[in-house]
Amino acid sequence: MKKHLLFVYWYILASPFAVFSQTSVHVADMSFKMSSNRTEEFYYSFAEGDVLVVDFELKKGKGVDFEIVELPSQTKTKQFTARITNYRINVTSTKVYLFRVTNGLGNKLCSLSIKRIPRSQETVNFNTAWQWKTLYDTTYTTYKEDSLVGHDTVHFTETMKEVASKEMSEVVLANNNELVHSIGYIDHDNPRKFIKIQLPENQKFGNTEQRIYGWTYWIGVTSKKSHILSNLIKGGTTVIPGIPKLVKYLLGTAVDITIPKESETDIIYWYLVNNGNDANNFINGQYFSCVTQGYGTGAYSKFVNNNTQGTYYICLYNKEYVHWSVNVYVQVVALVETITYKDVEYHRTKIVPKYVKLTKTRRNISSRQVRIPVEESKK
Repeated sequence: MKKHLLFVYWYILASPFAVFSQTSVHVADMSFKMSSNRTEEFYYSFAEGDVLVVDFELKKGKGVDFEIVELPSQTKTKQFTARITNYRINVTSTKVYLFRVTNGLGNKLCSLSIKRIPRSQETVNFNTAWQWKTLYDTTYTTYKEDSLVGHDTVHFTETMKEVASKEMSEVVLANNNELVHSIGYIDHDNPRKFIKIQLPENQKFGNTEQRIYGWTYWIGVTSKKSHILSNLIKGGTTVIPGIPKLVKYLLGTAVDITIPKESETDIIYWYLVNNGNDANNFINGQYFSCVTQGYGTGAYSKFVNNNTQGTYYICLYNKEYVHWSVNVYVQVVALVETITYKDVEYHRTKIVPKYVKLTKTRRNISSRQVRIPVEESKK
């Protein structure tokens, strides 16, 4: 019997978890209040071989979540409780421990006591504080990359379209002599008229391109008393410029273009409209929009860089209340440019870089901070 007792005594002394004394060392003894949805965390270090002893009591309230974690992430206990008495943990290695209290609803008053029982005299004065330590993690990433190893000379043929010829042709869009009655005309004819102008469309076919260079209009007025065109050309007061003059004007060549100078009653209100609905509204005396407008015995203008596609209407309105009408001469001409291209081959060379695909490794270093016992930093 004595031998058996001696063996048990020897085993307890030899065990790594045997303690040299039952004397405990206070680590923390505190009371604290917690409001709703609040978490309190406490961190302490413990030496290898320690026995960690925890007592927790909820002075006010029904319960909280109580958790003990051995850092970095090993949970020792987690429970919803109002009281913990003499809860013990054997510390197998020097580590930092987290004591976390999480409250739900309502105010709480908590009491927490943390003690340690050292394994030997050597660790009685162990410092339970902790400090931050920066750890560096290194990882390696493989990737593919093109690496320049030289250059090649490449010969190739490039086909370019170049202008072979350009031609300009005129298109007469209107050469009209319109009789426009006055508002006071006895037969009550409509004192409004319009002339439809359909501009040539830009188009491409094969190696040929046609585009409208621009267009111009001329408006001239004379009274009905001088309505014979031949008399006007020979010696009348209205001088029609003619298509050649309008073409020169359109090309920007200095040319003398005049407008009639009849009596003040021989005038016309004119409007340039680019919408069929607006033209019909004009005829019916309704609201309409226009590109430009004016009044008098005549007018002229040109369009080169804008308003060179679509349909336009030259609208004429005789607002006079006297019982005679006016003759209005309208000339409209467009210039169409025809461009012919030819395919020309050029023999060229270019320097092309040569690459090979290489596998490379990139080192990535990241840092993080961890809590460690203060005693470890002394080693």
